[in-house]
Amino acid sequence: MSRVLGATAIQCSAVSRAWRESAISTRLATPGVVHVADLSNESGAQVRNILQAMFGKRSVVVSSPTAVRATLPMFPFAAQPEDAYPGQVSSAEPLQGVCPVCGMPCSFERFTENLRESGFCSSCGSFNRQRQLAHVLRRQCGLRAAGAMVFPQDFVIYNTESNGAMHTQLSVASGYLCSEYFGEEYERGQDVDGRRHEDLQNLSFGDASIDLVLSSDVLEHMPDPYRAHSEIFRVLRPGGRHIFTVPFNAQAAHDDIRAKFVDGQIVYLADKQFHGDPVRPDEGILVWTIFGLEMLVRLADIGFQPFAWNLFQPDEGIVGSYSLVFEARKA
Repeated sequence: MSRVLGATAIQCSAVSRAWRESAISTRLATPGVVHVADLSNESGAQVRNILQAMFGKRSVVVSSPTAVRATLPMFPFAAQPEDAYPGQVSSAEPLQGVCPVCGMPCSFERFTENLRESGFCSSCGSFNRQRQLAHVLRRQCGLRAAGAMVFPQDFVIYNTESNGAMHTQLSVASGYLCSEYFGEEYERGQDVDGRRHEDLQNLSFGDASIDLVLSSDVLEHMPDPYRAHSEIFRVLRPGGRHIFTVPFNAQAAHDDIRAKFVDGQIVYLADKQFHGDPVRPDEGILVWTIFGLEMLVRLADIGFQPFAWNLFQPDEGIVGSYSLVFEARKA
């Protein structure tokens, strides 16, 4: 069963107002990453109360293929306890179920200590993080839980990557668009060896032209992620949504900005981190930002209704202490 967390635009506006009050903003401006759990003064209590109102405090029953059941409190992004998911995840025995990416019965194999990036579908090769995105996509777009993903003829999907299991499954849709980022020397929308080049911070698409944007661990790899969010808001049609994953510290009040541009040069504010990059497999790609609760506030400021899901669905190959997927919806 998925653990669903939601926040309305009005509730996020309340967080935005609280963020701007001097007592809170001063406390949160302490150098370094400030954790919500560390805010013990009156301002911290106010932030915690608002967050609790945003996301609710309730319990849900989590089920697994091995019939392990646990009731888990949620506030606001509670980690799944280690004993809530099946022990065979870390062993040679695969999980069995239906993959939300390809919609086929399958086994989920070869999990590693990095659960989020492993556990491959025997049918389409998808791994855990891709299935998390697909689960929310199917749910929010009203698609069947199994079988191929079928969209209306005029439904426009923009996927910010042009490889992998999700790309393969979605590429048959009539309104499917995809791209990669190849470097600042290319024009937006330019064809590069048969693939479209786009910079999310300056998209080539027209206003209100896209129904669904998908990005999976992409926004942390650009110097101005909120400019990218603003561009996505611009190109989405009313009622459109951006479903995405990013590295997210559920207890951090502020984003952790690890690098920034100063006078045209990259200034590193923390140890360099690089993620794998299918476009440049020998180089990797720099992590500029690890996101915190500030992200929800800034999405609301742009005009989005932000939502979040902490998923736990072993029969879909979705396991781990945190399986966070975000949705930014344009009203």
